[in-house]
Amino acid sequence: MARCAAILVLCLLAACATPREPVQGPAFSYVEILNGAIVTSHALRLRVEAGAGFRATPVTSRVAQFGGHSYEVSLAALLGPGEAVMVHAERAADSSGASNYDDLPRAGWPDPRFRLRSMCDEIDAATAAQEHDLAFLARNGWNPEGALALEQYLATTADHNQEVVVSLVVRVPGCDQADAVQAALRRLREKVRVGPA
Repeated sequence: MARCAAILVLCLLAACATPREPVQGPAFSYVEILNGAIVTSHALRLRVEAGAGFRATPVTSRVAQFGGHSYEVSLAALLGPGEAVMVHAERAADSSGASNYDDLPRAGWPDPRFRLRSMCDEIDAATAAQEHDLAFLARNGWNPEGALALEQYLATTADHNQEVVVSLVVRVPGCDQADAVQAALRRLREKVRVGPA
């Protein structure tokens, strides 16, 4: 038994000593954090910042599939108590023009380019763990469980191959309380500044 344990220790030490290829992340990033603000760096250059009490997460980038199309996605967020501002900067890797949101209503905020999509839902632990963006919030210390209201402001380039999504996320008493939901989203929107980078 002692001989087996010694062999196991030697094998583990050998494995630790064996040089390994470095883990490579994506070779792109369309988002950076500058002085506490999120700045996008692809064709849609924006600076997104929030008021006092918000902290910036690290930037993460990945390749993801949406609707049968491959996207290069960079993400960062500004997190406050019960509120979050997420910024995605994306590129359709197949140049298919798949980032077309012309069917959505014009938002009027933060500028005329943006379209609006909104929702509210009760988020349980399983959903929070399985959905990429909710899991991202949780990994960065912001609990996404409970009733969450979301407004997404989407802008794309003329060829619909690059996009920016500014998502406002707020914890609300319940999705059936429409006035409280709208008031919470309005309060967060008033704290967020979006302008050219």
